[in-house]
Amino acid sequence: MGLQTDKYEIDILNVKNADAILIRFYHLDNEYIVLIDAGNINDSAKIKTHLKDVYNNLTIDLAICTHPDVDHIGGFFGLLDDDEIKINEFWLTDPSEFLSEADIKHYTNKDNAQKAVRKIYNKPGDQNQNLISKLLSKEIDTYSVYQGKSHKNIPIQVIAPNKDYYSVLVKTMVADFGIKTYDDADTSLYDENALPDEVKSVIDQDDDKSPYNASSLVLLFQPSDKKYLFAGDANCASLTNMIENHGDDLKNITIFKVPHHGSKHNLTTEIIEHLSPSISIISAKGSTKHPNSGIVHWLSKHGNVYSTHKSGGGLHYSRNIESRKNSSSAVPLKKKSK
Repeated sequence: MGLQTDKYEIDILNVKNADAILIRFYHLDNEYIVLIDAGNINDSAKIKTHLKDVYNNLTIDLAICTHPDVDHIGGFFGLLDDDEIKINEFWLTDPSEFLSEADIKHYTNKDNAQKAVRKIYNKPGDQNQNLISKLLSKEIDTYSVYQGKSHKNIPIQVIAPNKDYYSVLVKTMVADFGIKTYDDADTSLYDENALPDEVKSVIDQDDDKSPYNASSLVLLFQPSDKKYLFAGDANCASLTNMIENHGDDLKNITIFKVPHHGSKHNLTTEIIEHLSPSISIISAKGSTKHPNSGIVHWLSKHGNVYSTHKSGGGLHYSRNIESRKNSSSAVPLKKKSK
């Protein structure tokens, strides 16, 4: 699906244990900006500063919310309330698309039912604001997406989850709204020198049980012959299902944005071996839980591993774009194992 272009750049902003990723892509002298997730509520200011000071452009051509966890959805509210920011198109997965006749009857009518299930996109700390309602009120082109959705001008597509997989998860998300569904039991600090004993058994022991994370959109950006995989907070089951659907198309990933800040519960050694990423990037605070030493160790078998907590302002990768002033090479969290 890749458009034949070699001019683009990717910025993984440092928003600690959250995600905010920008892509600036050029095709036929046109510039397109993509935002994948917007971090926590206060991170909208950081995103705007980057757009203004680095890209000199406050128009986002495509914004994508991978899933409605607070550290991915929060900053979108500030961006939407900012009159200087323009968003042309927005992707998320609307739970109301999966309402059955019985669901609608339960809530008396369709409007009530839509409001009830869309509550998973409420603003963190303010249940009177809803992301989908705000998008519709601003008349932004908003699409409910899952596997198969692609953009007409930007070489990006949703490759997981598929519609059937999401339709099962959405029932649990709506029923358990406001309930913490998963607690990462890994409280160890990352040790850059660690070569954990029995790494394979530690990583492969169990899966992230959060239906929100399992519902996370996984995105493939594929300009020319390069493959950039952004996994949101997807869990092992979703990523395994993705690989079963896409097979060899997902081998030899150029850059892999690791799911859920490098948690040991969102990847298996088998998934890593299949993707075999040349570069892995983790968006993490670098304190307890994230990133997990075993995950970093296994990823480093294929290439350098980077984390935003070691990068200052964030991580930047570009193709055929002029170097930025005062820029320097990023220091790997762990270099490729020899």
